[in-house]
Amino acid sequence: MFGREYEYVRARRRSVAKGRELLNIDGQRRWRVNENGAAEGVFIPGRCIYAQNDAYLELANPGFGVQSMVTSLALLALLSCLFMVWIWYGLALHPLLFGRAFFLGWNEPYESAMLPLVIGGWTVMLFFVAGSVFFVYMMFVGLGARTAFFCPLRGRVRFNRKTRQVYVLRPGYCGGDKVFAWDRLEAVLKPFPARLEPKVVRYLQAQPLVLYHPPFNPDDAAAEGEDVIFIESATNAYYPEGIAGLWEYIRQYMEEGPSIDVIPPNAPASFKQVPRYLPPAYSTYCGMPSYAQCRLEMEVSFYLPLYMLLAQSTCSWPCFPKAWQSDSGIGEPEERPVQAGAVMTAMVYRVEGKLTKADEVEFMRLWGTAAGLNKAMK
Repeated sequence: MFGREYEYVRARRRSVAKGRELLNIDGQRRWRVNENGAAEGVFIPGRCIYAQNDAYLELANPGFGVQSMVTSLALLALLSCLFMVWIWYGLALHPLLFGRAFFLGWNEPYESAMLPLVIGGWTVMLFFVAGSVFFVYMMFVGLGARTAFFCPLRGRVRFNRKTRQVYVLRPGYCGGDKVFAWDRLEAVLKPFPARLEPKVVRYLQAQPLVLYHPPFNPDDAAAEGEDVIFIESATNAYYPEGIAGLWEYIRQYMEEGPSIDVIPPNAPASFKQVPRYLPPAYSTYCGMPSYAQCRLEMEVSFYLPLYMLLAQSTCSWPCFPKAWQSDSGIGEPEERPVQAGAVMTAMVYRVEGKLTKADEVEFMRLWGTAAGLNKAMK
C-alpha cells in the first residue's frame, strides 16, 4: 500500500509549503549523494530488498507490514456503514415504498402506531448513517486506506548504478511512475513535521527513509520537479541510526558498488562495505505472494495474512516498462531471480520447481550448502 505517498501528494496539492512541512524538508539537514552520511556504518534492513546485483539495487516502499491491519479496519468500517444503512432503510424508507417496516428479524405491515419508528429512522438513524458514511470516507480517502485496494500491490524503487538513475513504480494518484537522476537526490532522515518529533520519539513510531528530489528551478513558485521517494526501513520502532545506515548502504552501493562477497561474522558497527550476496533474511518476495509467503514475511499467523490475501485479490503486480531499460542487461527479478540476486524469489521458485538446472547449481553455490551444491551438480 502507499499510505505515506498518498499523504504527501495530498499535502503537496494543497500547496508546496504544506508538502515540505509534512516531511520537515526545510527544517533539517538534507544529505547529498557525494557526502559521507550521518551513520557510523551501513544498515541492511530485513525483508525490504527485492534484488541486488552489480547493476541495480531494488527496494520496497513502506506499507506492506500494515496493509493487512488497514484492510481489516477498512472492512470493519465498511460493514458497519452498510449495517447502519440497512437499518435506516428498514425503518424509514421501506415503509414509504412498500408499506412494511422491518428491523433485523422483525417484519410487519406499516401501521400508524409505527410512526415514531419512521420518524426515528429519518432523524436518529439518518444521523448515524451520515456519520458512518463520513467515517468510511475518511478511512478510505482521508487516511489513505484506498491504497490497499485496486492498485499496485507494492511500490518498487530501483537504484541503477549503470545508468545512475532511480526508477520508481507507484499509483498515479500517489505520484505516478517516475525516473529520477541519482545525483540530484537528497536524503531526509526525519520525515515528519518538526512539531511531532517528541511524539515520534516517545512512542517509537517507525519511520521510512525519504529521498527528496528538489525542484529543477529553486526560484520556481510551482516547484516543478519536486518529489519524494519513500523507502521501507523495515524497523518496528523509530530507529534513526538505522535510517541513516540504510541511506549510507544505498549511497555506498551507488557510489562504490559491492566490494565484498558476504558480510563477515561479527562485523563492527562501523562496517561500511556492500556485500555482493545478501542472505535470504534481507530479501522480500518479488511478485504476488501466497498465503504461506505472507505468513513468513509478516511473521504472524492466521487472520492477518488472510486479510492481506483479500487485499491482494484486488491488486496487481507492477512491472518496469521495457523502454526504461532499468535492468542494464541483468534481467528482472521475476524472470531471472538468481542472476538478479532476488534471493527470496529464487528460493520460492526453487521450491516450486521453476529454476533451470544451471540456475539451481548457481543458487546452491551462492546461498546453499556444500551438500546441496554437490546434489545439484549431479
